[in-house]
Amino acid sequence: MAKHRKDPRAAIIALVIAGGLTVALVPASRWGWAAQSNGTLVWGRSGDAVSLDNAIAEDGETGEATVQLFNLLVRAKPGATDVEPDLTTSWSTSPDGLIWTFKLRKGVKFQDGTPWNAQAAKFNFDRWADAKNPYHQPGTDFIIWGEFLADIFKEARAVDPDTLQIILKVPNAPLLYNLTITGFEFGSPAAIAKYGGRGFSQNPVGTGPFRAVEWVRDDHITMVANSSYFRQGLPKVQRLIYRVIKDNAARYLALKAGEIQAMELPNPDDVRAAQADPNLKVGLRPALNSSWLRFNMNLPLFKDRRIREALALGIDRKSIVEALYGGRGEVANQMLPPVMWGRSTTVQAYPYDPDRAKGLLAEAGYPNGFSLDLWYMPISRPYFPVPKEIGSAMASDLAKIGVRAHLMTEDWATYLKDLRTNKFMLFMEGGIGDNGDPDDFYSTFIPKYDPNVAYLSYNNPTVFSLVSRARVVTDQNERAKMYAQIAEILVQDVRDIPVGNAKTPILMRRNVEGLVPQPNGSEYMETVELK
Repeated sequence: MAKHRKDPRAAIIALVIAGGLTVALVPASRWGWAAQSNGTLVWGRSGDAVSLDNAIAEDGETGEATVQLFNLLVRAKPGATDVEPDLTTSWSTSPDGLIWTFKLRKGVKFQDGTPWNAQAAKFNFDRWADAKNPYHQPGTDFIIWGEFLADIFKEARAVDPDTLQIILKVPNAPLLYNLTITGFEFGSPAAIAKYGGRGFSQNPVGTGPFRAVEWVRDDHITMVANSSYFRQGLPKVQRLIYRVIKDNAARYLALKAGEIQAMELPNPDDVRAAQADPNLKVGLRPALNSSWLRFNMNLPLFKDRRIREALALGIDRKSIVEALYGGRGEVANQMLPPVMWGRSTTVQAYPYDPDRAKGLLAEAGYPNGFSLDLWYMPISRPYFPVPKEIGSAMASDLAKIGVRAHLMTEDWATYLKDLRTNKFMLFMEGGIGDNGDPDDFYSTFIPKYDPNVAYLSYNNPTVFSLVSRARVVTDQNERAKMYAQIAEILVQDVRDIPVGNAKTPILMRRNVEGLVPQPNGSEYMETVELK
C-alpha cells in the first residue's frame, strides 16, 4: 500500500535475536564513536518503526528498517519501480492469469540457519491469509495483506522445494508489482514458531543483508551484517544503526557533527546549507508521493459539496508549496504522483479564489463561516516536509474566508489509528508509492465506503467499481483510461484537496558511497560503503 509512517511511544525493549542472544544497550555517549567508525553507517530519521514484522505494519518507518532484514519474492530495482528477482530466479503465469509459478533461489538460508524453500514461502502465505492460523494472532491487522491480496488469494502451493505457486480466485494485473511491497517479506518459519506471531515482531529473522541485534524504542535499531547473505560481497558495512531524531534541525546538526552518516526529511533551509557544505552532499528520491487534505464526509458539514469546494478554493496551495517545500515540490492536481502512469491529463488544480470560496459558503448557509478542527501530521513526511508550518499556513488562508481552523495533532501511531475512526474533521493524509502501479494508491485510499471511518468516508460506487475492474484488466492502456476517469470523478466530487508532490532530499556525509535514493523511501543499505 502507499505508505504512511508511524512513530509510537513505548518502553525501551532490548531485542532478542535468533539463538537467544540479548545484546546490551548502546550507551548514548558512544554515538560519536559509532558514526566515525568506517564499518558503521548511522541513518537519522524522524520516527521509529512500529514493528519489525512488516506483515502487521503499514508505515514507512517499519519498511525502511525491515527491508534490510528480510527479502521478497521480487523487489523494485535500485532507484526505480521496475521489478527484479529477489528470492526468486524467474516467474510465469498461466494463460487465464490464475496461477503464478515462481522458481526460487537455491541455497538461501534464513539468519537462524534454516532453509529458504517453497515450504517456507507457503508457511508465510498461510500465516498472512488464514485468520485461524496460530501465527495470525487475534487483534492484529495484516493490513497490507487485507488491502492487496485477501480478496483474490486462493492458496499457495509448494510444488517442490524450489517451486512455489500462487493460486488466485480472479486475475490480478498488479500482482507482481504488489509483491514488491515490504509487507510481503518472508520470515523464518522456525523463528515465528519459536516466538509466536506477536513475539516475532520484536525478534525478526529473515534472509536479508543485516540481522537485528537491538531495538530501543523511540531511540535506535542496531543491525549487523549477515555473513551468509546470498548476494555475494554484500553488505559493505558491518553495522547499520537507525537512529531516531524527531526534530529535523537536530537531525541535521547531528549530520554536520558526524554523529550520523545520512538522514532523511531535512528542513528546506538545511538542504540549501548542505548543498554549500563541502563535507555533505544531497541525493533526491523521485517524487513517488502525494499529499492532500481529506474531508470526513461522514460528518454532516462536509456532505455539502459547496463547502468542500469553498475550502479547496480558499487555500493558496501554490504559495504554500513554493514557500515550504524547499524548491523540490509542485502543486498536486490529483492523487497519483507525477511520475506514475494512469494520471488524468485533463484535470486542473483547484485555483486560489477566496472570493468564490466566500460566495459558496454563503450559498451553503454559512455567510459568517464556521469553526473546524484541522489535524496535521506530527512528523515530517516527504509530501508534507514541515506539516505544522503547512497546517498553520492553511489555517491562515482559511481564516480569510471566515473558516476558523483549530490546529490539532497527536502522536503518529495514534494519528494513524484515529484515521480509522470518525474523530477527524479535516486532516492531512498522503502516501509514498510502494511499487509504481496506480492500484497502490487507489486500493489504499479509495477502496470502499465505511460510515465509521474518516478516511473511507467517500461513497461513490462508480469509483469503487473502476478501482476493482482496473485490477483485473491486463491491458495497461485500458487500465490507464480507468485511472484517469477515477481522477476526474474525484476532482469533480471534491473528495480531497490535493496539496503537493515532492522530490525528497537525502543528506549524507561526503564519504558515503553507493546510497541510491529509492522512490518508495526504503533504500537498500546493502550497497552503501564509507570511503
